[in-house]
Amino acid sequence: MDAIVKYKKNVPLWKTILGVGALIIGALGLLSLILFAVVPIVLGLMLLKTEGSEINLESKTFRITNSILGITHGNWQVLQNPEYISVFNTTESITVRAVSAETTNSSAIILLNIFYNTNQKVTVYSTTDIKEAFDVASHFADALDINLLDATTKNDYKWVDKIVFRENGELIYID
Repeated sequence: MDAIVKYKKNVPLWKTILGVGALIIGALGLLSLILFAVVPIVLGLMLLKTEGSEINLESKTFRITNSILGITHGNWQVLQNPEYISVFNTTESITVRAVSAETTNSSAIILLNIFYNTNQKVTVYSTTDIKEAFDVASHFADALDINLLDATTKNDYKWVDKIVFRENGELIYID
């Protein structure tokens, strides 16, 4: 197993196509010495940007990453005394503003939080797919040798049997 466990969100195909197209238009604009060519380049980079996380198992450090075109950056921080990982169901709100109008859209999202030092936490992954959330959480739990908590149902938190989940993919709870 690698010493660094990495997860990053995939950029959707449509964003990749638009991002690469914007970069090409911007590059052509720069070659033509057009001053506003910077705008499509910045737009292309923003479309191609993706987020993720990395945990170095040897040094027990983590970082939240941003990646553009395969170049990853983020600051390493010490992960002291990891205790458990939680799969948590919540909503994400996005506000869109135009000249005189504003709207807020909410969508369901699942967050993976690693708790350490008694009550500190770091969010290491987010997704909308429950199966993917538990697969990733199981991977982190096994790699860090910590417990896995199912907190997807409000006020009904249960510890997951990691061994059964790893072998069968079934969520069996431990009392």
